[in-house]
Amino acid sequence: MACAATALLTTTGFAGTGAASTPRHENAAASAAVHTLTTPATLAEDSIPDDFASVMGYTPVRIDGMLANPGGDCSSPVPLPLEFDTACKAHDLGYDLLRYASRSGEDLGPWARQSLDTQLDQRMHSACDTRLDEQARAQCFVMANIATTAVTGNSWRQGYSTPVTEAGLPYALAGAAGAALLAGAAWSIRRRPRPVGAIA
Repeated sequence: MACAATALLTTTGFAGTGAASTPRHENAAASAAVHTLTTPATLAEDSIPDDFASVMGYTPVRIDGMLANPGGDCSSPVPLPLEFDTACKAHDLGYDLLRYASRSGEDLGPWARQSLDTQLDQRMHSACDTRLDEQARAQCFVMANIATTAVTGNSWRQGYSTPVTEAGLPYALAGAAGAALLAGAAWSIRRRPRPVGAIA
């Protein structure tokens, strides 16, 4: 069931443009910021372009050790775990760096959006690792996979170019796939054999 839902989401909802070619001229400041944002090293505030706040309308803040968009959130057709909140805010900042570069007329290449999406996936799964209960952790991983599938599919559909806000079919399909994945995960968890002596 989970595989079928994922196939529906990736083949029906995201039939689109594919990856775009790397622009000849990239915004150097935005490119450097994205490179720094997506490396294990701590991102310093001075990595953000000097005029970012005046162009994008806000100043990034540090939340749980990550530079982030303080007004960002997890834009999702299904409720996501609270543990993902900071990762989503940081991902929003990354996308705003792509928009910043685009407004300068020097869009970043597909590598930038791919790197930001990969980082979001890693951070969401790392957040799930903090759950001590095995079942709660498994459910969290399912939600991380749902979110990653939706984000990656939408990025692919937009050619890994500057993010644009869309509504309608992709989100409806993501919601349907999410519900199917959750149902499949719940069924799988219930099917696990109980230890000898466990109380139902």
